[in-house]
Amino acid sequence: VDIILTGDSFTEGFSVHFSESISAVLRQLDFNAINIGKGGNGSLLELAALKEYAEPLEPRIVLWLYYPNDPEDLESEMKSSILRKYLNESDYSQNLISRQEEIDDVLKNYVQREWKRQKTMLLKTHAKRIIKLHNLRKRINLIPVPTLTLTPIPTLTPKPIFKDILQKSRQMVSNWNGKMYFVYLPEFDRYSTGNEHPNRDFVMKTVTELDIPIIDIHKEAF
Repeated sequence: VDIILTGDSFTEGFSVHFSESISAVLRQLDFNAINIGKGGNGSLLELAALKEYAEPLEPRIVLWLYYPNDPEDLESEMKSSILRKYLNESDYSQNLISRQEEIDDVLKNYVQREWKRQKTMLLKTHAKRIIKLHNLRKRINLIPVPTLTLTPIPTLTPKPIFKDILQKSRQMVSNWNGKMYFVYLPEFDRYSTGNEHPNRDFVMKTVTELDIPIIDIHKEAF
């Protein structure tokens, strides 16, 4: 394996055709690239993914794609006792790469349960709309407009934890003589407001201190 990519929705290729994802483009350039990114992943899940899937395959290069919403995901991930083991226990692994049939069964059961639950919810919602004459009230402008409440977005990365995760990931990759690169993906607000993300300086300083090469997509593109 030449390259393994870990990250969130950008890495996964959310909202683009399969052939247009980052890993697909790398394969078109004759790299053997494997994508273990998934929308919603934060730094701790990315560490876990490296342990479960990259370590057994020992790629020459690991691309760690970072997006500024990762700290929000990390805060929720730290509440998981299983995920914390990847950070706190040196050799913890669930051997997921060898348990794909079991994982498939779990996913199928989950999808079936969710499908039944969603169908039940849709039927209840539809019945409620009929009983409340929703369409009629909408036509005569009797539907109240809800007040929009914005939830504050955390702006501070859990700093020691983030650094520990990156350090452990870099060490893991170094143990099989691989090379890890940190890819910084700029957020949309940088171009709509002109302001840098509050965490950017800390993130770049941390990665530099850990001696991880940085690929800054803003600089590369603009």
